[in-house]
Order: sequence, then structure tokens, then C-alpha cells
Amino acid sequence: MSEPRTNRGRPPYGKPKKPRAVKSGFSLPPDVFARLTKYCDDEERDKSWVIKKALDVWLKDRGY
Repeated sequence: MSEPRTNRGRPPYGKPKKPRAVKSGFSLPPDVFARLTKYCDDEERDKSWVIKKALDVWLKDRGY
């Protein structure tokens, strides 16, 4: 019987996988959440996508 093939201590083949996202919890005031929900429904976008884009612009404006 032969042993199963391994990388014999070498790194796995291919590029290492990067995490696609980090989960985080946060709270919003009800009126802001309602506006976000309406916008997402109208634009057919996920809330996470809208928050990511808005936060990215806000941070870039502040030099981060």
C-alpha cells in the first residue's frame, strides 16, 4: 500500500487564499437604517456594499 500524496512540508500549491471580508456588528439609529434600507431597495444593492462604498469615500476624504 502506498501512502497518500502530500506536499512533504512544502507550502500548498497555488496562491494562499485571502479572507474576502471580516464580519463586524454595528448599530444604527432607526431613521438612518430606514433610509439605508430604502436606498438599497431602490438601487437593488446590498446594505454591506453601500456601507463599504460610503465608508471608503469617508476615510479617503480624511486621508486614511
